[in-house]
Amino acid sequence: TWQMAGPITVGPHGQKRRLLLISTCLYMIFYTGAFYGYGPFQLMLEEAGAFSNRCAPDEPLPCPSQTSMLLNVQFSSMLTTMIFTPFMGAGIDKYGPAIMFDVAFVFGIFGLVLLIISTSLHIDPLLFPSFLCIGFMSCLSGLYTVQIGLLFEEGRDRNRVISVLNALLDSGAVTYLLLWFVETNTILTLPTISAVYLAIYILVVGASVICWTRIGKKTQRLATEEMDRAVHDVVVVRRDSRRASEIMERQESIIDNEEESTTDQYILIANRPQMEQLMSSQYITLCIFFSFHQARNTFTLTTTRDFLAYLGDDEYGNKYLSIFTLLTPVSVLGLPFVDLVLHKWGYGAGLHTCNLLGICQGIVQVSSTNLSVQILGFVFYSFYRCFLFSITFSALAAFIRGDVIGKGCGIYILFGGLAGLAFNIPWQMLQ
Repeated sequence: TWQMAGPITVGPHGQKRRLLLISTCLYMIFYTGAFYGYGPFQLMLEEAGAFSNRCAPDEPLPCPSQTSMLLNVQFSSMLTTMIFTPFMGAGIDKYGPAIMFDVAFVFGIFGLVLLIISTSLHIDPLLFPSFLCIGFMSCLSGLYTVQIGLLFEEGRDRNRVISVLNALLDSGAVTYLLLWFVETNTILTLPTISAVYLAIYILVVGASVICWTRIGKKTQRLATEEMDRAVHDVVVVRRDSRRASEIMERQESIIDNEEESTTDQYILIANRPQMEQLMSSQYITLCIFFSFHQARNTFTLTTTRDFLAYLGDDEYGNKYLSIFTLLTPVSVLGLPFVDLVLHKWGYGAGLHTCNLLGICQGIVQVSSTNLSVQILGFVFYSFYRCFLFSITFSALAAFIRGDVIGKGCGIYILFGGLAGLAFNIPWQMLQ
């Protein structure tokens, strides 16, 4: 019901929470994160003849016009969904994670169904709404790396959950590579693979839908019971006028003392109004930090193909580009180090570690033209991404209240995406 608005808090959710965590790990890597590894899927669409009508009859495939249209499919969906991410986060804060996850589930189904229709009947324009729906699903479900963490006790357990989910989301970029491998090494066609992909989606993400619904109902029941107890207490107090009078006197005394010391007390960010939380110096600083590093991350992803080609990777059949792509999932190996740094030295040390890993990767990149040496830079880069997403989102959940965290994550992603575009526009102009 619509009364489930607001965050679902820590509670005795038991097996539902464990099943939810398992299903979330699966869809983060195979669906949410897959959206950001579009390259291999573009190859599949090219082989299926998508937008081949854009090419001249005597022009070899894929032609530049065809490639441009396929790139626009991904770019337009990423840009649109990125702009709407803060509104998605606001929806989670207002209506609760259970309802908004149902919305993400439906978007994913629509997107995959349109993909099957497009590739089966060769209706190429349907790829645009297909990937737009998949993009909305990906961005909205991506916000749940923190929402799942809020179901766990604040501290090490919560940080571990948020870190694992962000690492799996990051590793999901190889999912389309696996689908491309299946297509090129089996008799299965793209429509068939998409249909199987949809069936697995319904099973995996559907399990999360059921868990969120049940957890939401349980949280609502607990809240109702707590409200009933509060009402009962009020009735009892009213029956005892003497007790009510004593309570009122104590409350007035507490209020007077609070008013006298208000100017000297620091109000925790989580106890402030929503807008003040988002305007706090801590949040703004963390948002700037994330935006800068996300821009650097996007720039590295965008330019790696040309950078390695400049070093001679084309002569090796793009061997080192493949190594770079396959090392993306290695970021999960950085999770024990993230856990150690956060537990021993805190979020500040984690942010500095992120800076250090970025500097090390940059040094390797600019100091050597040896492609074998660049592999070390790839490893630094994978660990850098692991620390970036794990630390920043864990830190956000540590001081922002649960009914504001959705908007906080959405603004994170929006400004990170805008900064990435700002970094890449000059690069595109130079080419």
